[in-house]
Amino acid sequence: MGSLKKRQRMILEALKEFGGEASTRQIAERVGLNTNGVAQSLGTMDRNIECLGGKGGETRWRMKG
Repeated sequence: MGSLKKRQRMILEALKEFGGEASTRQIAERVGLNTNGVAQSLGTMDRNIECLGGKGGETRWRMKG
């Protein structure tokens, strides 16, 4: 996780707190950020996270590994 930006680290920590799977909206509320910004960050984190599908804030994400 050393090469991740602060926002990405916050998102990963939030995802861990949800047991490794959560929606964009859940993550955004946990870290106190805008849903759109969180979605953009999640989309760039494909080495760590996979998209399970959904629309808008209800899109589900899961940690890899």
